[in-house]
Amino acid sequence: MANLYEVLGVPKNATQEEIKKAYRKLAHKYHPDKNSGDKASETKFKEINNAYEVLGDDKKRSNYDRFGDNAQNMNFGGGQGPGGFGFGDGVQFDFGQGGGNGGFDDLNDVFESFFGSGFGASNQKRTRSRNSASRMKGVDIEMIMELTLEEAAKAVKKTFSYKHNVTCENCTGKGHEPGSKVQNCNTCKGQGKVYQRVETIFGVIQQETQCPTCEGLGKIYENKCKVCTGRGYNQNTEELEVEIPVGVDNNDKVRVSGKGEAGYRGSESGDLYLIIQITDHKHLVREQQNITSTVEIGYFDLLLGSRIDVYTVWGEVEVQIPPMTNPEGKLRLKGQGMPALNNPSNKGDHYIKLKIKMPEKLTNEQSETLMKIREAIR
Repeated sequence: MANLYEVLGVPKNATQEEIKKAYRKLAHKYHPDKNSGDKASETKFKEINNAYEVLGDDKKRSNYDRFGDNAQNMNFGGGQGPGGFGFGDGVQFDFGQGGGNGGFDDLNDVFESFFGSGFGASNQKRTRSRNSASRMKGVDIEMIMELTLEEAAKAVKKTFSYKHNVTCENCTGKGHEPGSKVQNCNTCKGQGKVYQRVETIFGVIQQETQCPTCEGLGKIYENKCKVCTGRGYNQNTEELEVEIPVGVDNNDKVRVSGKGEAGYRGSESGDLYLIIQITDHKHLVREQQNITSTVEIGYFDLLLGSRIDVYTVWGEVEVQIPPMTNPEGKLRLKGQGMPALNNPSNKGDHYIKLKIKMPEKLTNEQSETLMKIREAIR
């Protein structure tokens, strides 16, 4: 059995966010609608989902890290420790020391991870519901959304087109022609699930799985939908207008609910995530909510004072340069920076770095005049 971390391409110490991101990327790549008729991609897609079902759940991941893929090969033996019994090599189950369920809930989760939802009547409904939800919902989509710094400072609307799977209008996602005759599946007798007996170290366990004939529906329809050929969805190019909130920054995500891939047989669609990328600005540099720009200014303007126009994300602002301004310092324009995310009234500041502008050349007359001034102010 393949290592689940290797299936998702993540290290063993990966965070849940990293695991989720890797799963979304791979699920989108190997999704059956993008690889129609490719059995290898279909198998890979199932492996990805199985890996995420374990690693995406903290309890199942913990059990997997403890017992790995060799859990069914463990032998009864010595090594019994306090609070549990051992299986050799120091591996133990801890049944807990206090009141309540103690370690028994964790043990049931171990059995579920290895043998499926058929183990333990109390866990069947809960596990089947959880697995069904993860299997049926459509895959999320991620797209890059580029913005200028000025657009990020304001609540702008962006219009774009993209391809994704949408629920088939002809069959409303059900996969069969409207009015098509229906009968119970002969394989599962209308239950949507089948059972198989598995021999384990704990004895013979009855394992519950989805019926392969009706794919868990319990019913077989006479005629598949002519539009979607039974898939329940079709690929469509959709144009969206999305309002981007003020103050977004690089790698922020804007979620558009229900605009991902269509769900299986008309179930809930995935979501669309717009990943924000701010393009580099020619004059401005962003540091969280503050903006910095560099302005060239003449030496005498620093000595005597002047007025200059400074470009900000809100447009040009006239700035008074006080006499005897030190070029090593910064001038601050309060409230002319970036707004906080979703809070346009909370703005940062704009800082101006001054750079002395030197003349390209001097005439003899200019040189003599400057020399006299230099002597005068020494």
